[in-house]
Amino acid sequence: MLELRGIVKRFGSRTVLDGVDAVVGEGRVTALVGANGSGKSTLLRALWGEAPADSGALLWRGEPVDPRSPAWKRLVGAVPDDDALIDGLSIAGHFALCGGLSGLSPATVAERSERLVRLFALEDAMATTRAADEASRGNRKRLACALALLGEPELLLMDEPFSGLDAERAASLTATLRAVAARGLTVLLSCHDDGITRQVADRYLLLRDGKAVAGPIGELPRDAAAVPDTEGLLPWLG
Repeated sequence: MLELRGIVKRFGSRTVLDGVDAVVGEGRVTALVGANGSGKSTLLRALWGEAPADSGALLWRGEPVDPRSPAWKRLVGAVPDDDALIDGLSIAGHFALCGGLSGLSPATVAERSERLVRLFALEDAMATTRAADEASRGNRKRLACALALLGEPELLLMDEPFSGLDAERAASLTATLRAVAARGLTVLLSCHDDGITRQVADRYLLLRDGKAVAGPIGELPRDAAAVPDTEGLLPWLG
């Protein structure tokens, strides 16, 4: 179980996260939702240690953790919104690099990467692109997801993992995330697509005005993303 206690994050005079309290259960997919600018990416970056919170506590299975520590990073698989791939490095090179950083043997990296390439349908991308950053957006996103699972993490943090995926690949990723959660993995992801969110997640964590509200996905408010009233704002298009 991942527990957030009073997480605060400021950028200058602006407070993005204003005392976020939440519990993210194990063996579930929890969707992090809210309007643009509500702090979804900020919270995820704080959790995986890229931009730690200014105050508050993070607990994993009841024990305080430092998100910047190597021990925490070994437990976490992260998928940033920008995919965080290295220019000029091949897909195979990314697996080798990430596996090495995770302390995996070359044989283990080879075995796991072969399975992940098949799972995320990256065979063509490996055969046709010299470097991962030259692949399509969808292939880059699927590679980022595969790399996040390479070290067999206990917690998977994903910022817009469905971005750039067509309907078939989105359905495949949904099935994959549901499957890994069923095996006990804790998954927290942001997703701007309400339909996908409701298909993939068990619960939601809604960020609004710097605070968090949680509940089962069936009770997710329809206005969670605060979609503008186009009829009112663009009356001449009516």
